[in-house]
Amino acid sequence: MEKVDYKPFENVSFSVTEVLSCIRKHQDEVRDLVRGQYVDFMPSAHDYHLLLDSAKLLEVEIGELRTTMNQLSVDKSSAARNDLCQYQRDLEEGVRGYKIAKKLLSIHDLFEALSRTENSYEKRAHMLAKIKQLLNDIEDPVLPELHCFQNMILRYEIEYSGLINDLNTQFKKLVMLQQRTFHNTKSVTIKICKDEVQLCQVVVALLKTQHNFRSVCRFLLDEVFAPVIVKPVSLICDEKSDDEHVQIQLSYQLKVAEELRPGYKTVLSNMIQIFYNLSNMNAVLSEDECLFKVLARQMKKELCEMLIEQCLERDIPGTIEGMKDSPMVKDVTDFNGILTTFNFVDGENDTRLEEYANSIESIHHKKLCDNVLESALEIMKRESHDMVVIEQHEYQFASSTNTATGQSSSCMVTRTAVEMKKFLDKVLTEVQTQHGEAADQLVKTIATILERYTVDVPMANEKLLFKIPQQSALFRNDCSYLNYWLQKNDDKLKEHCSFACISESLKTCGEEIFQHQLSSQRTQMLQALNGFELTNSLVELGSEHQRAIRQCIRQFELLKNVWQTVLPDSVYKQSISGLVDVFLREVIKRVQSLEDITTAIGNGLVLLIDIMKETLPKLFKEPSEVHQLVKQWTKLMQLRQILCGSLVEITELWAEGKGPLTMCFSAEEVKHLVRALFQNTKQRQACIASIA
Repeated sequence: MEKVDYKPFENVSFSVTEVLSCIRKHQDEVRDLVRGQYVDFMPSAHDYHLLLDSAKLLEVEIGELRTTMNQLSVDKSSAARNDLCQYQRDLEEGVRGYKIAKKLLSIHDLFEALSRTENSYEKRAHMLAKIKQLLNDIEDPVLPELHCFQNMILRYEIEYSGLINDLNTQFKKLVMLQQRTFHNTKSVTIKICKDEVQLCQVVVALLKTQHNFRSVCRFLLDEVFAPVIVKPVSLICDEKSDDEHVQIQLSYQLKVAEELRPGYKTVLSNMIQIFYNLSNMNAVLSEDECLFKVLARQMKKELCEMLIEQCLERDIPGTIEGMKDSPMVKDVTDFNGILTTFNFVDGENDTRLEEYANSIESIHHKKLCDNVLESALEIMKRESHDMVVIEQHEYQFASSTNTATGQSSSCMVTRTAVEMKKFLDKVLTEVQTQHGEAADQLVKTIATILERYTVDVPMANEKLLFKIPQQSALFRNDCSYLNYWLQKNDDKLKEHCSFACISESLKTCGEEIFQHQLSSQRTQMLQALNGFELTNSLVELGSEHQRAIRQCIRQFELLKNVWQTVLPDSVYKQSISGLVDVFLREVIKRVQSLEDITTAIGNGLVLLIDIMKETLPKLFKEPSEVHQLVKQWTKLMQLRQILCGSLVEITELWAEGKGPLTMCFSAEEVKHLVRALFQNTKQRQACIASIA
């Protein structure tokens, strides 16, 4: 193309026309070229090298013409101004077509250069990146509608896929990932070529194509790191025996007992060895990009979570002594630093392990508290049949009257309660060595243990506690025993939280269980007294009456055997005397309900009272205490006197309302008994008259 010699303004019309003609000619030649190459797939008559040179000259001419037109000054109202604006619009329209032709020619030029690069993966990747940039940079909406442009996109995808396939094939030759499964074992082998130049070229080319290495990451996670973290493995990392490859060999059993899982130190050591040897393939693309960073973006989060959940979490010590001797915090922090040194970073999870290391102390406290609670629950689940004698100073039950009188008393608790108390002492000792949140958590755990005691023990031993009198008595003592432990250690615990509610809950729980047992015993006794039925039609007492009384007495004797040495003395006296009192009140009430008491019935009742008089005082250590403890005892003895006495003796016992009978009987009750015992005579009338 000849260079146009621009003249003043009157020649602008000619210059614009000339340049536009050159642009159209250039467009036609480019169109023929790309149509032949990308539509008709036929060789073109045009030499694209000449077209490139022509495009460069044309671009210069366009630039000079624009400069000349911009330097012209004309009156805005003149016709020349309008002409100049039209020339500029025509030129810009032509330039638009020129740019489309230039882009198509540039893409074709890159495709031609790409075909000459052969095995230079990095250059191919670089050229494909340029082509992709040109294809994506669509300034003119006409471009995507061109058939040749769509075929250029298709060719790019073919070339890109070919490059990726070539690179993957070559990468698999340079980095061999193999795994074999046998009957109960698995073998994993990684071989990394020592030819750093070739390996670097392939990896860098893959990085330039933005390859994500997903299959490599999946292999490393599933076949290498997962078994290393959870199974005992045989790991051999060898850099010397093979001149061409660095080898990582891993073998392990598919099924492994839980107790054989490796400790965290072994896991971290193995992972460091693996990363060290994998670093032989860590090609660097730039200061900000390398293979390990690409891998980290795909797998670091999952790897960290796997390491934490499957290994570190399990190995955090659950005891104070274990944590004092454990270097775990430092080891995990150091390991995180090693990963950073290897450039295994993703920008999001690089502090995950360090943050976890900083939280190990608090996790340890929680784990310690969980272990403490679990140990306590194990103690609660133990059989509670064994009993241990404890002295008064070891329990000091608030309900004990012996404390006030200075008398010594002992009782029994289950061995489980004693073990629980010793365990709580041990935990409380640990509280004294801790500070802040750690101490608070342990104290809260003590509270949880005692709260669970009032729920779990009754639930686990429900049948025993409600059916067996000794067990209910022992549980009452156990609750009081632990409640006393709380009271004794109140000064050590109250600075952390209040145990007042728990103390009351322990006391209430034990009492409710025992009171339920007392209620059950009362019901059983009253059922036995169904055989002691006294009616006005009765002539004499039968064997069933004596059997009912003896059955109740036998019930009391059995309770004595299982309660007297178990319960605190005051609690035993109160409980057994209460039952006896109900028993005597019911017997006396039934006797008093009779309208007619024959001599035979009277003698039979005296005989039964004598049986009670002989046996019931023996329920107490001091038989004489029956007079103070059983309210109905005196009334029973006076009833015997009435049943055996004459009218004169009864009159003397009443003594015009000043005698001993007035302590337990009302005048109407005595009159009723006299009417029932004696026939209507003047003497009976006189006796009744004297009772007022």
